[in-house]
Amino acid sequence: MKKFFLFAAVALMVASCTSDPDMLQESAVTNPEPTQVMLTFSPYQMEAMTRAGSVPGDSVGGSRRAPTTRAAVSISGIVDHLDVWIYESGTEVVAIHRSNAEHGQDFTTVSATLDKTKTYTLYAVAHKSAPAMLTDGIISWPDDQVTHSMYYSQTFTPAETTSLTCEMQRIVAQFHFETTDAVPDDVTQLRFTLAAVHDRWSITSGAAHEVNMTLTPATIAKKADGTANVYLYAIATDAQTLHTVTVEALTATGDVTQQRTFQDVPLRNGYKTTYQGTYFTNAPSSATFTVESTWNTYDPVEF
Repeated sequence: MKKFFLFAAVALMVASCTSDPDMLQESAVTNPEPTQVMLTFSPYQMEAMTRAGSVPGDSVGGSRRAPTTRAAVSISGIVDHLDVWIYESGTEVVAIHRSNAEHGQDFTTVSATLDKTKTYTLYAVAHKSAPAMLTDGIISWPDDQVTHSMYYSQTFTPAETTSLTCEMQRIVAQFHFETTDAVPDDVTQLRFTLAAVHDRWSITSGAAHEVNMTLTPATIAKKADGTANVYLYAIATDAQTLHTVTVEALTATGDVTQQRTFQDVPLRNGYKTTYQGTYFTNAPSSATFTVESTWNTYDPVEF
């Protein structure tokens, strides 16, 4: 079952064009009627969570997990950038780019003045990267940097629609790499290569621009006990696909001191995949797909 973020009701407030009697006599068809459109990305309520490939009531792997819910949270606590584009007849009429850094928590609220006699299509993406771009139907980020990202699209006519209840959906898979042994002193970076994933999003077909994505976080996120704890994101598809993930441990001079390649790693948009085990020493490891209340999750898998 997928998780969604609620994209709040859009209040459409009609403003008078003019008080000039001569102008008021002209046809409304030939004169635009400005309408203030307020778009607010509001808190969402989590729904019950199920495991990979299941629906409520399904039994996966011979076991059943109780639904998981949690209190509503704001998307402002999850992402820090919002990009909105509004198109009319295939032409962009409004582009809005907001961030937490510039607008604080209010970055999730935007407004635009539209003609209520026309029909528009809204595209929106929320993420933690630099402002996104929408070109020829493809959403991309500077340097193709993919972060925790969500997307929403809707066609509406202000004259007919006074409110919209929208659901913003994750368009990325999360790969969580966690070691049970401490990071050696000479290891300064971890380099990850995720094969056959995507780093752009098509507004018509979804995942776009397949690549072998190489990610090297500037620093290794560590727990208090010195073990590695890294979260990565890539655009996958709405159906599960299998990927090869290579993890390399690097020294300050770029030497590789350890390398592991994991085959058939399942990735799916909206799902969290966790690989956990002993990495820096040659010992048996295990892959687990653990519960995270804001993500769909998979059953444990041994490899």
